[in-house]
Amino acid sequence: MKPRCWVFGALALFLGASEPLLAWGPRGHQTVGGIADQLIAGTNAAKEVRRILGSNLQTASVWADCAKGVQQQKAGAPFKYEDSNGRFPECAPYGNPASQAAMGAFVKRNAAACTLNAGDETCRHKSYHYADVALQRDHYDQAFAGTTDHDIVSAINAALLVLQGEPSPAPFDIRGKREALRLLTHYVGDLQQPLHVVAVYLDKQGRKVDPDAGTFDPTTSTRGGNSIDDGSSKLHGLWDSIAGPMATELLAGAGASEARLVAPTAGATQQWAVVWASETVHDGQEAFKGLRFKSKLANGHWPATHPRSYAADRRDLQREQIVKAGARLAQILTTLWP
Repeated sequence: MKPRCWVFGALALFLGASEPLLAWGPRGHQTVGGIADQLIAGTNAAKEVRRILGSNLQTASVWADCAKGVQQQKAGAPFKYEDSNGRFPECAPYGNPASQAAMGAFVKRNAAACTLNAGDETCRHKSYHYADVALQRDHYDQAFAGTTDHDIVSAINAALLVLQGEPSPAPFDIRGKREALRLLTHYVGDLQQPLHVVAVYLDKQGRKVDPDAGTFDPTTSTRGGNSIDDGSSKLHGLWDSIAGPMATELLAGAGASEARLVAPTAGATQQWAVVWASETVHDGQEAFKGLRFKSKLANGHWPATHPRSYAADRRDLQREQIVKAGARLAQILTTLWP
């Protein structure tokens, strides 16, 4: 049986959830969307995006994480969006009643229950944001541990089908091109975040194990790096965090310039997500390079130490992945609406 992974969504903090679980964070997703906006400017794709969304990609990029603010007080209770103290300003465009209702409807259709700290098999829309392919693999394959028929690759393909006028395949329930485009914009960004696709599995002594060899032990899951502590920070959180100056530079034009140098992906659009996920599995090995893990603590976390160059190497790979995400989102849209 494949391991079930935990979701790493920016809004898991809602209603007092115990840990901050992010997904690039809003700054990273907005940068991806902003780069794609610049790349498609003046094209038919840009006209279609504006017609469908009523906004740009930069604004739409956070919608799928804002939807994680939809919660239930208890199973069977109404699905309600919660952000009474305005902790997530990036979600302000979706704070009106109509937008809140749209988010609630999406979550309800794609979840059995979303109570506080509900697992991703009951609050299933959360699992659409990631896969956890073991770092021993060199590509993405749905036969591997950490993947499902409702992971990030399958979610991108489901959104693509809706944008092409087809119904979304089970277990997804995506309705309308606006919902699909909002999801696609976010998921393409998630697909390039290394810790949303590649994962390390560890035993109690902090030794790497292969979840695809023998019987899978769910206690070896590091939850996409969220159960790995690098000093006072969670490893996943470090990779989500994008420096403000980097985002500013990329949005000021450098991102679009660099994205134009990204080679277009060949083949059918429905295969692109697999190709990109496989590339992230390969490139994401760098996220674990030089890390040393200690024995698992009583809180279920593994302490880790990193080499001196780790922070600089991380920033370089984050920049590269965000630029690729912007380029790939633009390629999808200009292919859909030439």
